[in-house]
Amino acid sequence: MLRSIGNSPSNEIESIVKGLLKEDLDYDRHESRSAHRESLVRAVTIEVRRPKEIVLSAFSRNISGSGIGLITDEKIADSSTAVLTIEPLKDRPSKILAECRWCKPYGENWFISGWLFMMVKN
Repeated sequence: MLRSIGNSPSNEIESIVKGLLKEDLDYDRHESRSAHRESLVRAVTIEVRRPKEIVLSAFSRNISGSGIGLITDEKIADSSTAVLTIEPLKDRPSKILAECRWCKPYGENWFISGWLFMMVKN
């Protein structure tokens, strides 16, 4: 259970938070997803295979049975294939081969990309 410490947040802070939440809702409203995604924040390692081999760190934003949205500090080329290692809170990480369907700016110096799951890797 959360405990309140000190004074309530200022109206200015509440206004900033409401603006961020509205912006997020508007962003989701304009997505063209093929499946409903659930919010999920997990650490993800992206081992890009093509067009160029690189390893990136990311955080998930959302996930469905067919794909995942990832936030990175580097742009990822559309149609790239990569092994995504999704870190659970318990157990072993899951490794899934996926294709980057799109990547676009997500604030200053950040990018969001949409990935289509292809197959589980061993």
